[in-house]
Amino acid sequence: MPIEINTKVSLGPTHGKKIGNLILEDAKFWGRPNFRGETDQFNDNRRKFTVLIPNDVADELRKVGWNVKTEIPTKEQEANGWQMLSHLRVMVDEPNLEKGTGSEVWIKQGDIDERILTETLPVVDRSRFEQIDMEIRAWEYDPENQPGKYNARLEKFIGVLTPNRLDQKWGRLGASGG
Repeated sequence: MPIEINTKVSLGPTHGKKIGNLILEDAKFWGRPNFRGETDQFNDNRRKFTVLIPNDVADELRKVGWNVKTEIPTKEQEANGWQMLSHLRVMVDEPNLEKGTGSEVWIKQGDIDERILTETLPVVDRSRFEQIDMEIRAWEYDPENQPGKYNARLEKFIGVLTPNRLDQKWGRLGASGG
């Protein structure tokens, strides 16, 4: 079954040598996100996720320096319904409200907007989202040895939760402080 990718991609203006921020609207995760920072099979405990990028803009993003990867299926995989997928790994910085640093993560459900802090970041890992919008900034990881090569860091994340029947009937319990 083909994965439908309707993500709208826009690239902010460049500032000197720094490439502009990437805005993804109606984005989709590829695989399981790791906002918790759980140690994975490669002994990596960084907070991160992978987001799908429309194939028609992947080359354009690579040309300006974004580290977009494209998985091309073998003929056998294609015969089984696999498709070419482009994706970008994005690192999540721990939110720090006091300093005003880190990734800004928001979850919206109905009329309730909730800013997610470090302790509650794992809720993103197990949530089902109806819509995801995000802003990603470029971070030049090795300017001396690999100038112009950038990793992606999450600047802002807004996830709209998929409503479930009990929430629709009773509202989001505990969200009103009661």
